[in-house]
Amino acid sequence: MKIWIDIVNAPHAHFFKGIIRELEKRGYELLITTREFDGLTDILDMLGISYYVVGKHGGSTLEGKLLASVERQHKLAKLIIEEKPDLALYKNSPEAPRVAFGLAIPTIGFADNDTATAVNKLMLPYTKRLVYPKAIDAYDLIKCGADANSLHPINGFPELAHLYGFKPDKQPLRELGLEPYSYIVMRTEPIKANYFNGDAEKSILEGVIPLLPEIPIVLFPRTEEQGKRFEKFKNVIIPGHIMDSLSLLYYAKLMIGAGGTMNREAIALGTPTISTYPGKLLAITKWLIKLGVKFHSTNPIEIAKKSEEFLKKNGSFRSFIRHTIAGLENPIDVILKEIETYEELGTFIPLQQPQEL
Repeated sequence: MKIWIDIVNAPHAHFFKGIIRELEKRGYELLITTREFDGLTDILDMLGISYYVVGKHGGSTLEGKLLASVERQHKLAKLIIEEKPDLALYKNSPEAPRVAFGLAIPTIGFADNDTATAVNKLMLPYTKRLVYPKAIDAYDLIKCGADANSLHPINGFPELAHLYGFKPDKQPLRELGLEPYSYIVMRTEPIKANYFNGDAEKSILEGVIPLLPEIPIVLFPRTEEQGKRFEKFKNVIIPGHIMDSLSLLYYAKLMIGAGGTMNREAIALGTPTISTYPGKLLAITKWLIKLGVKFHSTNPIEIAKKSEEFLKKNGSFRSFIRHTIAGLENPIDVILKEIETYEELGTFIPLQQPQEL
């Protein structure tokens, strides 16, 4: 069986790497497509994944997003007509499900962002099997067009898949002149995302860093403009190229992020995490806060105080986080099982629908 995997965002490369390796081991033929966006091809190269580059991200404007998506859909359609895959697999991709639907190719999708309404409405109606964290209310997905019979909730979150084959490496620390557990990692707001409705001209982290002047901070901006705003801080280190961010998170004393993926990667690794996202919180974020493994605030003073608290009780809190997430489901196992079931039966089995959370 030939499986097409569309990877459209940098975190998705880490999400799919384990699935790709396991499918390769089992003898499946794979077709990987991607787009030009946010260092994505550099990450795929680092992971040793072969791919076709089809199209690019459309930027932050609605016009740019529309034109880029239409163009990418057209290019994908021509490639997929030629390659003739038997099954399509994707995560939050606007184009792959529509191309697959038009060519009668069965689909497995993963959705984890209940606030990305535009992408969900483009993706969910055309997805035959939809895997998603149970933290998301199923009816929010159905309202965006998901078929109730397609839903497969899991007791977990996507970044657990990112740890496939992970072994911590101190090389990134040596390159940046850092010692283990002596620094904080920070990530800026996702200003290019279609769901972001905050202020793109400033970051909450700019108010937090002056309150934490005694500890090195490894900061990952999303654009050059964002990065320039942090050059004035003497304790901030901005990596100059793609790095092993998982190892940096593993050895970090604390993660403070205004986005989502790196926050959840840190939690998956057992690293204490503070979310500073300025908009509507994802259902997954609320769930992790309820579990007690994550804290959220947009108040710099409150963030600094909580940082000091986490830094003091680091070891015990790490143990609590790891114990809490140990029993969760890994998306890799669920998706591989879905693929095996489809190959065996030629269809997806409707699951019992979850109750409203």
